[in-house]
Amino acid sequence: MTNGLRFSASAIFQLGAVGALCLSATPALADWQPGVKYGGNTIMDLYVPAKVDASPGIVVALHYCSGKAENAHSWFQDLADKYGFIIIAPGAGGNCFDATPARSGERDAITKMVAYVVDKNHADKTKVFAAGASSGACMTQALLAAYPDVFAAGSVLAGVPAGAWTGGNAYGWSTPSKTAAQWGDIVRKADADFTGTRPRLQLWHGTADTTLTYDQNFPAEVLQWTNVLGVTDADSTKSSFKGSQDTWARISYKNSAGTVVLETDVAQGAPHDLSGRGLWPDVVRFFGLDMDTPGGGGSGGSGGVSAGGASGSGAGGRGGASTGGGTAIGGAGGVANSGGSGGGVAASLGGSTNAGGSPSDAAGSPATGGTSSGSAGAGTAGAKTGGAGSGIASTPSDDGGCSVNVTRGQQPVGALVGLLVAGLAAVVRRRRSAA
Repeated sequence: MTNGLRFSASAIFQLGAVGALCLSATPALADWQPGVKYGGNTIMDLYVPAKVDASPGIVVALHYCSGKAENAHSWFQDLADKYGFIIIAPGAGGNCFDATPARSGERDAITKMVAYVVDKNHADKTKVFAAGASSGACMTQALLAAYPDVFAAGSVLAGVPAGAWTGGNAYGWSTPSKTAAQWGDIVRKADADFTGTRPRLQLWHGTADTTLTYDQNFPAEVLQWTNVLGVTDADSTKSSFKGSQDTWARISYKNSAGTVVLETDVAQGAPHDLSGRGLWPDVVRFFGLDMDTPGGGGSGGSGGVSAGGASGSGAGGRGGASTGGGTAIGGAGGVANSGGSGGGVAASLGGSTNAGGSPSDAAGSPATGGTSSGSAGAGTAGAKTGGAGSGIASTPSDDGGCSVNVTRGQQPVGALVGLLVAGLAAVVRRRRSAA
């Protein structure tokens, strides 16, 4: 056999190995991790998408009374897959969450969950949000009142103002007549030492709500949070938002810097349970998480690292301003991410999933989630080259890092195969002619 024939066979073998590598390195679909041990007693379910943003945010999804953590799983799952943020779904210690605005109990446990994800998943502590329906909506306001140093914003789907929940882990509320300043004082006293920027808030309520009644609760919520955030009708603009089933009258309140700090949404005839009425994408929009772009996986290959989150400035803490953020570095990759010596193959792999279903419309009933898999995506660690010898190096691409280029000349793999086949045919013809 001639040298040309030996080279062609070797190259064809390498290409076969690359194909097998790409097939075996397809990323697994992300799934929920139930009952994560974070150091507290309140139940914590965790969802980390297959592809996370370089500096991922966190959404705490809070279920309704008679629900469990898994009832909130599907609310944000496909949005997390799309935008690369992480979801925490706590489980109430009783029939409902204890929405007392105090720095203790279930509220303290949830902040420990957040700290765990910031540490273990390199999440951005300046991008932590809470959202919930019914009991979860009440808990959202309690969290923002008691822990303004932890949460950047919240979204409330039919709740009561902070301080109006009276039932602990059972159903119970009372919303007496108070002035705006009196309602505001409840929030300020929940963390009396806090002097920083208050979390932003989005309020939703349907006029046909007969559970946490609209007439008693929504006006009180508006009084409370306009007072806390220091905005008035003079700072507001009106618009409308079309959900999947309702048209919402929206009022947006801006602070002196021009930032929307409060958004109120009212729909005529909408019921109490809003969890299945197509509002979650707009919640993510209000949080600003729809601007994130997930990168490939969280691990880097041999000779490279996967970029993590840049540091950022957080909300002011109790007694003064604080800064947060950090840098997340991917760990060492496996064989698919490392270039070997003497003709190794290096691949930068990413992936995404698109899993989830529509939440149930009925309060207290389980939310149903389907599963639909997305395509593999590009890695973020950058190009990695093979080791010494005639290795083949890959660059990140939309097919999950399995677009393989020849190191010299950067020929596409299809062209390489064509050249090799043509070369092999020429060698065979020469051997036949010589014979």
